[in-house]
Amino acid sequence: MQQEEQIALIRRALALIETGGSERGEPAVSPVSRYLDPARHALEVERIFRRYPLALCPSASLANAGDSFAIDVAGLPLLLVRTQDGRLNGFINACRHRGARLKPAGLSNQRALVCPYHSWTYGLDGTLRGRPSGEDFPHAPASDCSLARVPVAEALGFVWVVPSAVAEGESAALDIDAWLGRFSADLRSWGYDRWVPFHQHAFDNAANWKIPFEANLETYHFQYAHRNSIAALFYDNLLMADHDRQHHRLFLPKRSIEGLRDLPSSEWQVGPHSNIIYFFFPATFILHEGDHANAFTVLPEAPGRSRVIASTLILELPKSEKATNYWRKNVASFWGALDEDFALGVSAQSTLASGAQASLYFGATEWCSAKFHADVEAATS
Repeated sequence: MQQEEQIALIRRALALIETGGSERGEPAVSPVSRYLDPARHALEVERIFRRYPLALCPSASLANAGDSFAIDVAGLPLLLVRTQDGRLNGFINACRHRGARLKPAGLSNQRALVCPYHSWTYGLDGTLRGRPSGEDFPHAPASDCSLARVPVAEALGFVWVVPSAVAEGESAALDIDAWLGRFSADLRSWGYDRWVPFHQHAFDNAANWKIPFEANLETYHFQYAHRNSIAALFYDNLLMADHDRQHHRLFLPKRSIEGLRDLPSSEWQVGPHSNIIYFFFPATFILHEGDHANAFTVLPEAPGRSRVIASTLILELPKSEKATNYWRKNVASFWGALDEDFALGVSAQSTLASGAQASLYFGATEWCSAKFHADVEAATS
């Protein structure tokens, strides 16, 4: 982030602190059918999760030739593969013979992709390189049996994928810079393209995919949900937000920011005195914490069930036990707070079918959560 923009954000924050205020928007309601309706869920998968880029793993997890990562995204089996020349390819994880999965879920490394069913063998570029008794398939020439591609790109330390098969003859290129927009410049200025994963994990979440973002796009809950974890670090319900199309940048000042009043603005830095949330529509959250970032993407699995894939990125892997313990402590602190959010989201989901209410309510300081829903509505209409 450019120094001028850091200064502008800090000045906005100090002005709000002086008045005890927060940035506000229009209150809104959210019908509970958004979280329960199977038809609505199917529409979101088709019009959002088949059309927009998602950050699915750190680039550094696929650093070497032959590295691959298999993952299911909203019912679509994907396979990401690093080629010998360093490029990254994205495929549907399905053999073109009889449809068996080439790789089980997770990370692996191989010189070629071999189907476990009948040993059809593909290069890392997805082309069919060999098959037993190839003469028995005159109706399926090898040139027609390359793996189905999906659009894939790398940016900000992550692999981004649009989970949709590319039609034959169409390009699998993904203009990720155009999609990520102006907020990506902030993260690039901090070196995100070179950051590496210290910690990764994934878990099932018994709540609709939208609920975690509702929580993480507002600070109204901080003093209550996080009273025993991070609440004391932050001001009560103080939120600043900027938007670029459907993307959000939320600035959360820490109480230590007051100390900057005594320094010349040329020395102001946001990193030690704030958390900055970057939300890239539709489902990728990156929390910038100065010297590291915590990120997650939420994938829909059913109206009331989702899957969370998460990682912590740092500049370089630790070279001592002391450094390792420092990062472990940071990971534990982040997930200590986030687990509170996810648990409350599961609690909310569990009541939505009760008939207690037709809609949920977003107040004026929860306006970014309301905007997120408005953008989902626009994408599905």
